[in-house]
Amino acid sequence: QQDFFFMFLKPVQKGYGPEKYWERILFRKKTLDKLKRTKDYQKKVSQFTPYQNNGGTVIALATKNYCIVASDTRFTNGFAIPSRNVSRIIKVSSSILLSTAGMQADLFALQSEIKEKVESYQNKDEKNFSIVNCSFYLSSLLYSKRFFPFFTFNILSGLDKNGEGVNFSFDAIGSFEKNQGSCRGKGEQLIQNLLDSQTLVFSPELYKKSEQIVNQVALVKNYFLRAVQRGISLGDGLQVFILTSKGVLIENNLLRID
Repeated sequence: QQDFFFMFLKPVQKGYGPEKYWERILFRKKTLDKLKRTKDYQKKVSQFTPYQNNGGTVIALATKNYCIVASDTRFTNGFAIPSRNVSRIIKVSSSILLSTAGMQADLFALQSEIKEKVESYQNKDEKNFSIVNCSFYLSSLLYSKRFFPFFTFNILSGLDKNGEGVNFSFDAIGSFEKNQGSCRGKGEQLIQNLLDSQTLVFSPELYKKSEQIVNQVALVKNYFLRAVQRGISLGDGLQVFILTSKGVLIENNLLRID
């Protein structure tokens, strides 16, 4: 029995106790940190990522009987500007607009798939695809790609069955909310606060003023003119889509060109 008891003390007596154990762990950590600082190790570690943010800022405003959707046209890749004339807004149906910011390749793939599915549904069933149905379909499509998601940030705008303007803003994996004014993209941190302060208005007098399309379009242009002075990823052109029950009006403007 005495030999059996001392058998467990022998590792401690030989210097393999808890203190030595933690010394070995710290020694290994220090050597690993030194290895990570070497150039050979940094070359072996892959820095590849399948995503890139190509900039872009989209704004959507919804009021009683129309929607205004605007986007800049600058396409950036880091500090480079591969293109200055990129459209980020598409007409999904006669009463639905989809605006997208983020990675340009995912933007093109997502918008093409949404438009194709909506057109096939309308041609097959001979019914209009409502804005609510389209929002749930877009959410399910984004969520189905959640393990390798589209690097896009979307705003779905349109007119509901009563002819009132509606906005649905989405994140990259399909979570969405209904709102009156929303912004997505590089300029979101600069513009969203302005939208919240000037569009979430419950005063009847201010609401009557906001009903005029000219005032709302001027408001959106003012947001972009403020943001373009503070961000290098915004600029070149400004596309404004005005959606009403009569159709879609597209207006092209110039922003900062540098």
